[in-house]
Amino acid sequence: MHLIQPQLHTRRAFLRRAGQLAFTGAALPTALNLAAMGEAAAFNATDYKALVCIFLNGGNDYANTVVNYDSSSHQQYSAVRGNIALAQAALTPTLLTPDVALPGGKQYALHPAMTGLARVFHEGKAAVQLNVGPLVVPLTRQQYLGSNRTLYPLPPKLFSHNDQQSVWQSSQPEGATTGWGGHLGDLAIGANANGTSLFTCISVTGNTVFLSGDTALSYQVGSGGPVKINSLTDNSVYNSQAVKAAMMALAMQERDHVLEKEYNLVTSRAHGAYQQISGALADFPADDARFNRFVTNGNSLAAQLKMVARLIAAQAKMQTRRQVFFVSMGGFDLHDNLLNGQNTLMGRLSAAL
Repeated sequence: MHLIQPQLHTRRAFLRRAGQLAFTGAALPTALNLAAMGEAAAFNATDYKALVCIFLNGGNDYANTVVNYDSSSHQQYSAVRGNIALAQAALTPTLLTPDVALPGGKQYALHPAMTGLARVFHEGKAAVQLNVGPLVVPLTRQQYLGSNRTLYPLPPKLFSHNDQQSVWQSSQPEGATTGWGGHLGDLAIGANANGTSLFTCISVTGNTVFLSGDTALSYQVGSGGPVKINSLTDNSVYNSQAVKAAMMALAMQERDHVLEKEYNLVTSRAHGAYQQISGALADFPADDARFNRFVTNGNSLAAQLKMVARLIAAQAKMQTRRQVFFVSMGGFDLHDNLLNGQNTLMGRLSAAL
């Protein structure tokens, strides 16, 4: 089912569809948050805003990421988790202490490896959103195993990793052609928030349905910068200026055949985008002191976020006021290596954030 059309990108339409999504197995809180972000004024303003989505491929274990800490809740958590539960004492360094105490004495802590992110939380620069996911309604095991799908509907393709990753990114199983970030890009493009639509949605981690919209395209860069077409960008091809000129002519000339014309259009757009982004990033080199806080040390997520920071710094030269970025981190399909594997991954995630 195609949920969104370009002419229907309004806050009212987004809210209406958010209600409908409850019947398709989509994450309703996510839908409502995105609807709120679609307020027309947010896209007509003259300031700059960016959304950066960090996607954890493979399915991160939530219960050992934001962990029940108060004695009563931790006892329940430990009883359910058994030998994969994290000890309460190990969680003390990452205990989250909000300004206002939670009802019922509830307390939470982050995974013990996430000391960096806990510090950011206590600085008032991070928050935790609980109870967000693809479930349509809360389910007990008995309700899940039962046959009453009217009262207890299930998300589509539950337990299929690739389908659930698609549901998180687009509200639909694998095969979806548009995603949440792309729809936000459509809203920005529809409001003429950016001078060029090509840089509205940028991925630093390859192709992703999350950034695909009805009109918004997902532009891809690497951690080191935009990807160039060597034969069009290098000073020469096979040490020959003539070959370089011939390649440029072949790539840029007008074609009558529909496939040849489209191929050259994509090639020309990619070459022009490379030149524009390279020029914009030239004033914000990776070794600039302004980006010293991004200590990569082999941390691929930190390297991706460093590129996002450089692109945000260069947004004026790219004529953008609203952007959506997508980065990712893999390895979360841990199975029986949960405790050791997640400890390493959470440390990298915390350091990068």
